[in-house]
Amino acid sequence: MEQNSSKAAFISYPFYIFISLLIGVIAVIGIRDLWKSSSLTYTALFSFLILLHIMLFWLNIRQYENSRWWFFYYPAQVVLIVAMVNLPFASDINLTLLGSSILCLIGESLGLWGNTRRALYLGIFLFMFMVVMLYLQVGRDRLLLAVSSMLVNGGFIVLLMVMFNQQLAERQKAEELAESLESANAKLAASSAKIESLTLQNERQRMARELHDTLAQGVAGLVLQLEAVKAHLRANRTERASAIVEQSIIRARSTLAESRAAIDDLRAAPANLTEAVREKIDRFTQATGIPCELEISVNKNRLSPETTSHALNILSESLTNIARHAQATQVHVKWMLQDQNLELEVRDNGKGFDVNQKSNGSYGLVGMHERARLTGGTLSIESNNDGTCIQFIVGRS
Repeated sequence: MEQNSSKAAFISYPFYIFISLLIGVIAVIGIRDLWKSSSLTYTALFSFLILLHIMLFWLNIRQYENSRWWFFYYPAQVVLIVAMVNLPFASDINLTLLGSSILCLIGESLGLWGNTRRALYLGIFLFMFMVVMLYLQVGRDRLLLAVSSMLVNGGFIVLLMVMFNQQLAERQKAEELAESLESANAKLAASSAKIESLTLQNERQRMARELHDTLAQGVAGLVLQLEAVKAHLRANRTERASAIVEQSIIRARSTLAESRAAIDDLRAAPANLTEAVREKIDRFTQATGIPCELEISVNKNRLSPETTSHALNILSESLTNIARHAQATQVHVKWMLQDQNLELEVRDNGKGFDVNQKSNGSYGLVGMHERARLTGGTLSIESNNDGTCIQFIVGRS
């Protein structure tokens, strides 16, 4: 509705001024003929009819979208044209008036409704009406000549209106496309903001997990080693205490390096996976004194560096939890890797814990489950009074 109103406003005033001037010139000639050849009554009647004819054109600007108005407007215009054309003019001005009025109505329909079926059907009706009126005015002998003259004179105007409508339709499509693009850009901006927010949230979770697996585990290992140093010093085992202090220094430097790498997101998968696993087991044994049996097999490692890193961190967290909470005297670790299949199992004979109990604020177990989810693997934890078994599997059904 709004688009049609703007279109009518765009074409109405110049077009209706042209109509008024064209029919006004014809009206002046017709009034002069009637004044010379007939009575004052016909002259006054023609003047009234031509003014009413022009006034209806202008009224149609605001009423053309009302379907009820059509049933009044077009029959009224047809009746007015019939009445004016049949007045006793001294010349063929009635034929000029007939052709001009019909062409104005056809051009008006094209201007208001564009190149539509409604305008086409109305144009066909008005053209047939003009042919009938020409037949009644000039007879069969001159009908073909009169119709040809009307087509030549009016065809250019109709063709011009059709081309104008085509350009206007393309302009409206361009405006609608621009509005659609603007709306799409607004939606894209909103989606980008949402994605940025989710990315920031995921990055915070990742950093919390990485820092826990580096700083927390590293500091926990240092605490265990310092406790071992304290125990050895009380027992006057200074050599053993000194050795553990050296290991603690190395551990502290390693933890610092890993923490910096985690912050900068520059950690890479270890070059030798077997050595990396053995190093974690050796650190655990040296720090806690708990015997740890390792069963390891690495054959054709085709896991991604991210998956390997997650698996190593799950191993580290499992050993840290054993050292801090399990009170175990023996640990068994199994690391089986072939192609893209990995099975990690960490088993101890400690006191166990309730796996169904919520661990509020503990990033350890939460981080392990999160790492399993990120790799597409499965993490299962079983625990009772005889100990705990943590199993992480990737690539196996």
